Parts: sequence; structure tokens; C-alpha cells
Amino acid sequence: MARAWVARSKDDPKNWTTFWYDPDGKQRQKTFATKTRADDQRKRKEQELDAGTYLDDRLGKQPVTAVWEQWTNQRKLENSTKKQYRSILNTTIEPFFKARSIVSLKVADVEQWLLWMERDRKLSARTRRQRFSFFSGMMDWAVVNEIIGRNPCKKVKGAGSRAKEIREHKSTARRLTTREVLAMLDAAPPRYRAMLWLMAGCGLRLGEAMAVSRDQIDFKAETLRVDFQIAEDGDTESGKNSAIQRRHIKARDEGEPGRTVPLPPNVAFELRRHIKNHGAWGPEQLLFPNVTRTGYLYASYFYPKIWMEALSKGQVKYCKAHSLRHYYGSRLLYAGVPENDVADWMGHGSTDVLREHYHYIFEGAEQRGRAAIATMLTPGADDPTEASEVA
Repeated sequence: MARAWVARSKDDPKNWTTFWYDPDGKQRQKTFATKTRADDQRKRKEQELDAGTYLDDRLGKQPVTAVWEQWTNQRKLENSTKKQYRSILNTTIEPFFKARSIVSLKVADVEQWLLWMERDRKLSARTRRQRFSFFSGMMDWAVVNEIIGRNPCKKVKGAGSRAKEIREHKSTARRLTTREVLAMLDAAPPRYRAMLWLMAGCGLRLGEAMAVSRDQIDFKAETLRVDFQIAEDGDTESGKNSAIQRRHIKARDEGEPGRTVPLPPNVAFELRRHIKNHGAWGPEQLLFPNVTRTGYLYASYFYPKIWMEALSKGQVKYCKAHSLRHYYGSRLLYAGVPENDVADWMGHGSTDVLREHYHYIFEGAEQRGRAAIATMLTPGADDPTEASEVA
């Protein structure tokens, strides 16, 4: 029995219909205005069946947005990641591609999308690179699931250039001075001042600082355990929005230790003063609950009521709260703390992130290396290992 054939349409004898059996044995059909076009379809389907590249035309006609949602929902993702993907869909995919079918996308369409994100949406090189990576991942998933036959993103040249991202980061990075940091710490609302000290003095992310509890602090050992964060990614009954929750830091399971960071004496002093003046809240003994002490602190309250007040009263030019964490990392590197230790304390998997964000510290390393050896290999120079036993 033939797998594909052409016959006059029963509904309209002027038209021609191509019939074929798909790999599952189901009969499919498509009608054309001319016999030539119908025969072309027959040849195409026979070639696909012979090569094992058969695709269901109906799947490819789905809108890009619908396939994005399938890609998001059919994988095991944290709520925070799903929330991020929904945001990307609503802000940069649906507004540009609208109802376009996924099979209709060409290389030029993806290139125009990247240009639109840069010129119209004014997104940074880093954000564009990230979104392109996610989009290409979705297209790869569509290829594997036989929705489309190829991923047009693979032929987009220079998309999300890492070099361009780093150049842009160098030109726009905001580096806080110690004077600025001390000014905003002093100007911060007393109830939450110690939280900012944790970000500047221990390198905590905002969510990690908001989640600090009494049992994470070891004043005697002068260490702080970082294994929890406040995140707005909890489950809700509707499933549409996310609830705030205190949970283990991303990519860690309960029972894993998280990371331990040194607790400087001035940060310890601020924490002791905070505990004395404000105590701890709830069964988790949280140090920084919301202002009414009835629940967790929301980022939507932190930014206008705490962060902006600290910047305004401290007379510090606007910067993101994450800048305190960058201040911490840069000062450790300036002080000569080994890169591996800095990466561990900041929760990075490698030192590559440090070199990207703190490139200005590493610049000129060759000259410093030459000067160091020239100084050391001189009669009478101090030898740091002289008093140690060398194997």
C-alpha cells in the first residue's frame, strides 16, 4: 500500500488532495488548488517518511508563545524559574512574535528580535544573551519533540556576544566607595541597618540577608551560615502568583550545609546590637521580619522604605542593593584574599564570575607579578616562608 498519494478532492473536483500515513499509521491529508502543489506535498512527505524526519504540520502551526508555555510546564522547575520564564514570555516574546507560528520562524526573525530587544526595549547585553539562550533552548526542545525540524537560533551569528556583554558591563558598572557604603549604613532605618551590614560585610544577597535567623550566627566561632533565603516563589491556590516563603537557597536540598562565611567583628557588633534592641521573631527566630512583625519582609517594602531611604539620607547616588555584595567581593580581592575563598564565601561555583565582575582589580596583574618577583629576588628582602618549615 502506498504511503502517500494524490487524488481529486471529493468536496471540490477542481482541487487536489494529498493523502499519506504518518509514522503512527494514521491517515493525514491536505488539499491544494493545483495538482502540481499536491504532488510536491506527496514527494515531501515520502522523503520525510523515508529519512525519518517526518513532522506533523499541525504541531508546527502552534504559536511560539504556546510552545514556550509547553516547554516551561513540561519540565521540573523551581517556582522562581517558572516565574522568570512567564515574565520573559510577557515582556519580550509575546510582544514581538505575537501569534507567529513556531515553524514559520527564520534566522532573520530571530535576528530582528535581538535587535528589537536592544533598540526598543533597551535591554542590556547580558539580559539579551540570557533570553536568547532560553529561547534557543526552547527551540531545541521543539526539535527533539518533533514540533519543528530545525532550530533557527543555531545560525544566528554573534547572538548575545559574551565579549559585548563584558564591554558593556565595564562601561556601566557602579562601584561603591567605602565612604558611600558607610554613609548609607549609618542612614539606614535602625530596625534594618544590620541587614545592610550583612550584605556589605558578609556578601549576602538580599534574599539571604532577609532570611537570617539567630541560629545561623556563631559569635564564638566568628562565622555565619548562609543556607536560607526569602523568595517570592511559594505555591498558591490559584497557581498564578507566587507566595513569599523562607526556603533553602537555590539548588540546595534540605540537610545540605549551604556555605559558611567569616563574620567580621564590626558586623558581629551590629548583629548583637540588633538582637538586643529588636530581638528575633517567630519560631525561626528571624532577625528581620516585616515592620509589623507579622511575617516575612517583602522586597516591595525593602526598596522604597529601607533602601531608598538609606541612599537619600546618606546622600549616595542611586545604585542597586546588589552593589553592596559587589563591594564585599572587591574589597576581599583588593586585600589579597585568594580567589577560591572569595568565590566560596559568595556562593559562586567558580572564579570565572569574579573575573567578570571585578576585572578592574585583575587588570595589570602582569606588571604586579614582575614587580613582586623583582622585589623578592633581592638580597635582604623579607621572605614570608623563612620562619616556616619547608618539606
